[in-house]
Amino acid sequence: MAGLIRVSARRAGFRRGGRAWGLAPTEVDAATMTPSQLAALEAEPMLVVERLAEADGNPKQPKPGKEA
Repeated sequence: MAGLIRVSARRAGFRRGGRAWGLAPTEVDAATMTPSQLAALEAEPMLVVERLAEADGNPKQPKPGKEA
């Protein structure tokens, strides 16, 4: 997966995917992470993960049933 993701934690200093995440959202180039790191972030209930854009720069459409 290429593109940007925005990650924020529900608790300051929460660690997952080899990084510490804060309450403020952090934008990350998904290409800098392994597929397993991305999967761990998205599966973690203590994190809010949004996919912002695909490699072509187009916004990622939200999955049905999820808020953007």
